[in-house]
Amino acid sequence: MIFFTIEAVLGLILTATHEFDILGSSRFKAPYVITIGRYIELVSCLILGIITFRLFQKQYANSRIIVDYLVNWNIAITIVFAVIYVLVFSRILPLHSSIVVYENYRLRGFYNEGGPYGLMLSFIFMLTFFQPKSSKRILKQIFLFFIIAFCARSKAGVLLIVVWIGMLNFDYLKNKFKVLAFPVIVLFLIGFYYLFINISSMYITELNRVKLSVVERPTDINLILGRVSGTYIVPNMVKENPVFGIGLGNYPLLRNNAEYRAFFPKPPKEVLNIDAHGFGGLVDIIVEMGIIGFILFASIIYQLHKELKKLNRGYILLTGFLLLFCFGVQIYFLYPWAFLGIILAYQNNYIDEISN
Repeated sequence: MIFFTIEAVLGLILTATHEFDILGSSRFKAPYVITIGRYIELVSCLILGIITFRLFQKQYANSRIIVDYLVNWNIAITIVFAVIYVLVFSRILPLHSSIVVYENYRLRGFYNEGGPYGLMLSFIFMLTFFQPKSSKRILKQIFLFFIIAFCARSKAGVLLIVVWIGMLNFDYLKNKFKVLAFPVIVLFLIGFYYLFINISSMYITELNRVKLSVVERPTDINLILGRVSGTYIVPNMVKENPVFGIGLGNYPLLRNNAEYRAFFPKPPKEVLNIDAHGFGGLVDIIVEMGIIGFILFASIIYQLHKELKKLNRGYILLTGFLLLFCFGVQIYFLYPWAFLGIILAYQNNYIDEISN
């Protein structure tokens, strides 16, 4: 709370130092107002984490029931969305009027697109590991993975699940394939060198391709907003504001400034300030709070890690909280903080894969 409060005050001070070239009409997404709004969102995230933690502590005997409730209700809602998806895909229901399926028959739930929806379902997938191992749990996991991979088509969601499963079973895999450790390391180094050389040579080609695409499609929202443009805009912001960042919440207001936007055109008026770069919570902190903010956040996480390691409980799962941010979940999203509350309350007691 102290950290986010300091960042909010600093954000208001930094806002006074910025020139905002282009602003939309929304009063909620205006300088100063958006910083206060983002601060309220972060406080809400902390409150949800605390409520979850206290609930699990006080209802320790019923904590499995609470997890079952969270998982099973979300599975039920996802089944409803899956049925709608099948009806739309079969053209029984029209695509253009569907609120949970959009272009190219991609499931998005009530999110703006399939990627964030897939990440949220990945969170539910992670919660299933807090349930007792059974055939029902495996069926839930298979169902969720199918929806994420083939209906929502969320690449980040699929990668998050793969990393999560690998992390939970790391010790088992390490002991099982110990004899292959050295060859794997050598192959990894060779592969890394190969990728480094090839990506470096492809970078200029890719840059020219994006520049050409922008000329051909200057009003394509998928091109001039989101991750594609963010790949160029975010580094420019960090380069110009490395120490304290651009100020809490200011990314959508400043991303259209000429010094950051580079060769990307000004977005249409109706979407001027709705953009988020989509690189996840840790990048949010670096861009909006700077290197100092990132170091402070990392130190808080490290203190949590040390406290949990003393108990030999929960510190592995703390990585799961950070993984959500690494794969694209914004720092302002609520469910990673609920997951943190569950981790701190559970402390690995019912996680069969890493119980020892």
